[in-house]
Order: sequence, then structure tokens, then C-alpha cells
Amino acid sequence: MSIKSLFKKYIIPHEINFLGMLQEQSLATYKIIDDLYDCFIKEKETACDFIKADEHKTKEIKNKNMHTLLGAFITPIDRESIYRAITQLDWITLSAKHFVLEVKAYEIHNLNEYKHMFHLIHKSADMLNKGFGSLSYAKNGEVSKIADKTRNIIEHLNQAYIEEMVKLSRESDFQKVFIHKEILAQLKEIGKRIHISANTLQDIVVKMD
Repeated sequence: MSIKSLFKKYIIPHEINFLGMLQEQSLATYKIIDDLYDCFIKEKETACDFIKADEHKTKEIKNKNMHTLLGAFITPIDRESIYRAITQLDWITLSAKHFVLEVKAYEIHNLNEYKHMFHLIHKSADMLNKGFGSLSYAKNGEVSKIADKTRNIIEHLNQAYIEEMVKLSRESDFQKVFIHKEILAQLKEIGKRIHISANTLQDIVVKMD
């Protein structure tokens, strides 16, 4: 082995594709939101089952990404930004998992009355995934615009949340008010995590400039 080869092997740190890692986790996270939509809007019970399997997969990806980050000598972008992206994408997954567990505990299988909110969550998760997927080839300004669009969709979700809460306040059935208040809060929480992930995406773009 030549001196140059030895230098590369033992002295120069191995380059890790952190953007690819985040793209893999983002895609897996979007898949969970896609299953969430199919589960409660399209009433596909198989999609509900897929969420459990997908949640296990995203957890493996998150743990692998975190292990790689902690063991990396150098990173191409800010280490804290990568850490935030890994943890916030994981929070989206956890929020979706908690939502399924709670709604199923109430023995609810259809939430078509909140189809608009589910659509906004699905659309924002798709937009977020496109943003992470574009990091390695798109201009930073383009990715930043995707982050902005993601946040704008979540603003519409927050408005929809307020409108649904106003409707719920007129209900006289205490049990229904309690259950649906929890459901709406959980949907808003998923949106919040997508919003924070969009902030982190934009933070990465800033650090890449």
C-alpha cells in the first residue's frame, strides 16, 4: 500500500453522507404520515398496521443516524443542525404513533370529519420530505422556499384547528368534547413537529451557504 493510500485510510476521516442519512429518515417519516392518512381517512386497516412496522423502521434509522453523528470526527455542516434534524424528524414519528394509540384506544376508526386537517398534515410532510430530498442538488434558495411553503401549510392547519375547536365548543356531549379535543390537540402536535423540522431544514440551508 502506498503512503498516499495509508494517509487516506488512517489520517483523513472517512467522509459520511449526512445529507443522505437525513433524506432516508425524512422519507421514512413521510411514509408514516402517508399511512396515517390512509388509516383514518381511507379506512385501510392495513395502513394502521403498517404504522407500527414503519415506526420500528424509523427508530432504527434514527438510532443509526445518531450513532453515526456521535462517532463522526468532522461533519460537512453544523453538527447541532444535524442533531436537531434527526431528533425533530423522530418527534414527528413519535407524535404520529401516539396519535394512533390514543385514537384506537377510543375505538375510533374513521376521522373523515377532519379530512382537511389530515390533508394539510400529509401535504406539509410531503413538502418537508421534498426539502430534505433536495438538499444535495437544489440551490439553497430553492430549499429555503420549500421550508417556507411547509410552514405556510402548517399555518393553515393551525387555523383549521381553531375552527374545529370552535365547533366543538358548541357540543353538549361531554364525552365527545373530551375525546375530540384530544384528537385535535394530537393533530396540532404533529403539525407543530413538522413546523419545527422545517425550521431545522432552513437552518441547515443557512449553514451550507
